Amino acid sequence: MREVVVVGGGLAAVRAGESLRARGFSGALTVVSDESELPYDRPPLTKQVMAGTLTADDIRLAGAEDFGARWIRGTAAVGLDRERRRVRLADGTQVPYDGLVVATGAQARPWPGEVPAGVLTVRGLDDVRALRAEIDGGAREVVVVGAGFVGVELASSLVGLGLGVRVTLVEPFGRPLRVLGGTAPEMVAEAARRAGVALRLGTGVTGFRVAGERVGGVELADGRVLPAEAAVVAIGMVPATGWLRGAGLALPSGRVHCDERLFARTAGVAGVADPRIVVAGDVARCDAVRGADGPVPLEHWSNAAAQGELAARNLLAGPAAAAPYVHVPSFWTSAFGLRIRSVGLPGTGDRVVVEEGDPGAGKVLEAHYREGRLVGAVSVNLGKRLAGYARRLQEEGGPVAGEAAGVSGVPGASGVSGVSGGGSAGGDGGASAGGAGG
Repeated sequence: MREVVVVGGGLAAVRAGESLRARGFSGALTVVSDESELPYDRPPLTKQVMAGTLTADDIRLAGAEDFGARWIRGTAAVGLDRERRRVRLADGTQVPYDGLVVATGAQARPWPGEVPAGVLTVRGLDDVRALRAEIDGGAREVVVVGAGFVGVELASSLVGLGLGVRVTLVEPFGRPLRVLGGTAPEMVAEAARRAGVALRLGTGVTGFRVAGERVGGVELADGRVLPAEAAVVAIGMVPATGWLRGAGLALPSGRVHCDERLFARTAGVAGVADPRIVVAGDVARCDAVRGADGPVPLEHWSNAAAQGELAARNLLAGPAAAAPYVHVPSFWTSAFGLRIRSVGLPGTGDRVVVEEGDPGAGKVLEAHYREGRLVGAVSVNLGKRLAGYARRLQEEGGPVAGEAAGVSGVPGASGVSGVSGGGSAGGDGGASAGGAGG
């Protein structure tokens, strides 16, 4: 293998590049990223960067420029020719490859329709800068649409700025961070109320009012209109796979389907994988992480890092010598003074057991079971207690999800009740603004 191309500029892509060099690949290595920024860690965006306690320089991914790659920044991949082994770029360039790592991550799910000025999504650094510009420009009434990880973290950061920002958090499905299951969502709701956030739960958003040339209000499905000088649409993520359409790869639910060793599956032929293409991060739908209904996509920081490393290793080894992906999902985040940690796939079981603590006292550790088997655990302000549950999941072969839908934080939508919350969860870096593995 003489030429390897990595498409993507996030954590999974960087880990793949590092892994290639660490395992002796000395050929040409090209990394293609649609962002002009140097690679950075996404989890701090909605928290420390939004709060102003970290800068863009502080969140740069260490080592991104140390593995001898040719970086093509600010130019998106727009097509893939698998027969000729070429990646087509937006500027007309074609980049040849012997091996390809697909790590393009996810994009913020846009509002399904036109929006006025002042209605934003948050995925990358430029998005956080735009939101801070709204606040610094005087916006004090802010509506956050969607109470997944991105929405909850942003609401927490905004009310914590000390600038008098009044935040309303809208979630049609009843509870913030509902994917966690158990008592954690209600604990988050209560903490948000104590912090001064107004919650509108059980009703969706149907549209936006315009005042002059900007947003002036947010219309709810129950007929109310919330005042808004700025609004954030945080309704989940969309896999960045548009450039792969027509390439002959399997793209169920928009993600690239890959086998247990992270080789990309081809469309229409069961069991066939392309030995020259591996997949890593938010963009992957991997056979190794399965729920009752099939492979479960993950948008975790730890997952992106682990898949990026293994995908590159397996690409060099080839399918016959490749290792299967074995990983227990984990993440942490913080909001409204709560530190939330998780292992496995909580919220997918049929029974939740409070193992320690008291939700009413702001501390709890809950184990999630399905048919008597541990599938995940969640802690709120008791994170050190999770290590034992992670070991159990590893020893027992990992979690078995009850439902694929919702685990990754990607929402559904209803034309009547409005659009749901969403977001993605990071691992050791926390929850991510736009997925961890771009």
